Amino acid sequence: MYPCRGGTCHDREGDYNCKCNFGRKGDGKSERGCEPILSTAAEAAIGTVSALALLSVLLIFLQMEREKRKLRERFNKNGGQLLKSIKIKIFTKEKLDHMTNNYSCIIGRGAFGQVYKGATGAGNGGTLVAVKRSIAINKERQKDFANEITIQSKISHRNLVQLLGCCLETEVPMLVYEFVQRGSLQDVLHGKNEPLPLETRLNIGIYSAVALAYMHSEASQRTIVLHGDVKSGNILLDEDFTPKVSDFGASRLMSMDKDHTNWVIGDRSYIDPVYMKTGLLTDKSDVYSFGIVLLELVTRKKARYDGNKSLPLDYVKATVDGMAREMLDKEIVAGGEENVKCLEEVGRIAVQCLEDEVDDRPTMSKVAEKLKECKTRWMECHGKTE
Repeated sequence: MYPCRGGTCHDREGDYNCKCNFGRKGDGKSERGCEPILSTAAEAAIGTVSALALLSVLLIFLQMEREKRKLRERFNKNGGQLLKSIKIKIFTKEKLDHMTNNYSCIIGRGAFGQVYKGATGAGNGGTLVAVKRSIAINKERQKDFANEITIQSKISHRNLVQLLGCCLETEVPMLVYEFVQRGSLQDVLHGKNEPLPLETRLNIGIYSAVALAYMHSEASQRTIVLHGDVKSGNILLDEDFTPKVSDFGASRLMSMDKDHTNWVIGDRSYIDPVYMKTGLLTDKSDVYSFGIVLLELVTRKKARYDGNKSLPLDYVKATVDGMAREMLDKEIVAGGEENVKCLEEVGRIAVQCLEDEVDDRPTMSKVAEKLKECKTRWMECHGKTE
């Protein structure tokens, strides 16, 4: 007799109230009863939107989980578990993106990839770093990466570029190095810069040789480290022109009592012809390559110059013909006869490094010693002291 249509009946003395259910309006007593606030079409639309929103949230969550899984897979694939034992700082992909401002500043480019400028703090604050990212994505490059990490975990020297950490969450692992302000010796020596003073060139030669000598004989008691790609492009110069040998992707750890015969990819303009013939990499292979760097320092010519001329072949021939002086850097020669004698002596050391017979080449320690003696004589002639 007293219906409550679409609501809840609440009895009261002599009458009753009909409270409409959620989403409905009216008094519930009339024939129309409690009517929906929204139309059927509106309710359907809201339901659809709600379902889509829920689905979107679910998809975002699944995508985040997928990305996390991919990061974990890359971390493990790139040797993350192994590298944990090496005590090296491991950067996340997010952190590296932030440090490099999404890789906006390229400071180097080579056959293996690119190098980007970054900073550990916000904006340009914090410590400047160089982030090396490889182009190639293959198992061999991943091996080179692991090798480079292993090598640098075993060596530490003021004239070697310091490895600060790595990122393993990217498709191709990346390395984070200290930032060396002036770039490579190749760029400084052969670019449109003021010619480097002779004393600066001598210091670059000496301390680069010292760094390689350390790798060959002092880095470890049981093993030696062969660089495998010594060239002016892999010798970086800081603000004071102090050299720092870099790029250990081609380097190899080698037992003291064994020869190393694995194939190494280096710059053909610098690579030891004996190694090219035999596949036998030794410390004297680095010595040969360093001899060419010394020739660059005394002539200010590239390893391949004037088209496709070979600096080592031409200089050795000029030495045999008594014409080596003609190839020396004219800017330094203009400084006087003592400069010429010093350059010629460095040139003779370089020629010894380039000997065809491997056993006739000096060790890097001996090269460093000879260069120091050469500098001492030159400074005495100019009334200078260390």
